[in-house]
Amino acid sequence: MVDEEEITYKNSYTTIFTSNYFFQGVNTSVYSVIVPIYLIKLIGKVSAADLAFLASIILIPWGLKVFYGMISDKYPIKKLGRRKPYIIGPMSIAGVLWLILSIPNIANPNNALFVFTFIGVLINLGVAMADTALDGLIIDICPKQKLGRTQGFCWGMNSVGMIIGGPLLAFLIFSVEIITVQIIFIIVGVSMIFISSSIILIKEVIVLFEVKIKKHLKEMFNNKRDWLAYLYSLLRSLLDGVIILLISLIILIKIGIIKADGASLSLESQDMSVYLYQANISLIVSIGIIVGALVGGRLADLKSRRSSLILSIIITFFSLILLIIDFNVISILLFVASLSGVALGWRRAIAAAILGEIAKYHPEMNSTNFSISMAFANIGASIGLFFTGIIINITQDFSATFLYLGLFSLLVVIPLLLMNPKDYEYKLREKE
Repeated sequence: MVDEEEITYKNSYTTIFTSNYFFQGVNTSVYSVIVPIYLIKLIGKVSAADLAFLASIILIPWGLKVFYGMISDKYPIKKLGRRKPYIIGPMSIAGVLWLILSIPNIANPNNALFVFTFIGVLINLGVAMADTALDGLIIDICPKQKLGRTQGFCWGMNSVGMIIGGPLLAFLIFSVEIITVQIIFIIVGVSMIFISSSIILIKEVIVLFEVKIKKHLKEMFNNKRDWLAYLYSLLRSLLDGVIILLISLIILIKIGIIKADGASLSLESQDMSVYLYQANISLIVSIGIIVGALVGGRLADLKSRRSSLILSIIITFFSLILLIIDFNVISILLFVASLSGVALGWRRAIAAAILGEIAKYHPEMNSTNFSISMAFANIGASIGLFFTGIIINITQDFSATFLYLGLFSLLVVIPLLLMNPKDYEYKLREKE
């Protein structure tokens, strides 16, 4: 490692960072878009609750990011530094696990749910650990005048990865005869190993201040401001996993591609075109995510973060309520899908602005504080998927499920009313 003064931040570093975030998005999207359809085709009939439970379980490692951050901060590995080993190692292991999933007959109708759940947990453990260390590396070496653009570009490429990962690869399965789901797993695995290894080209910086983990962590849990931020992060993310997982499925049900018998789902046909439909819907949702992030973030800067957050709550609620309406006009359904994506992207963008501002109250460990907030967000996503599975099982009705989800989306109003706007609105502090 080298001193901060000796670091010359190169444009190639941003390329390396964004490439890694891109494949994190690919990892998420393949598990959200391709794996559910693959399981339905392999098993023959899968409960929507099973898919929701699978998704909730594999997200658990993301709820532990703060511990990965402390490991990376406290235990550097010799000359490799305190960031690189925790990016390259875990990400490469995740890539190897994708290669294992590509082995013929490793999953069959009897064990497929267990295999994809177990390996999915391990894959997400590796990616989550690498993501945490990557956040720290960017904060360590990126100049302050470039930090906002760099992080914004990284988040954008993560969204592009979510677009490319599932939808485009699903399109390849449909349009290129020699491309199978197993080949997709191989492509993802090899790419993750190769891209994570590129981190070795980046020079790491010595931390010039002493991190007192016990003292600084205590400061993050002994005040109302931070706890309200964590509550906000958890509640605003309750629907993140649900939107990514269920929006495409509910639209495929409404247009008759997937048959819903209560909570059980099955394909009306074994035609591979189901991947094309899934790809198009997920593409539209993902474009909506990017649009929502850009518009929501810009409104937060020009107007206020509070007003942008309120609009995101309104858009989220109505996008979910629209899914209750029994119509099967494709253009309307795709509009609702895009609106759901806009709501998701908007909520994420405004959350990053609010939580990032609050993290500045902990300059010694601001990245750890942000990781804690993100850990609560991932816990919230897991809770949302878990309760969605329960609701689907109890109601056996997707319309009723989306009504409950709409009501869940309003819970974020609670921390919004309790938080002091001066804690996250820098414009208000500047007026004092």
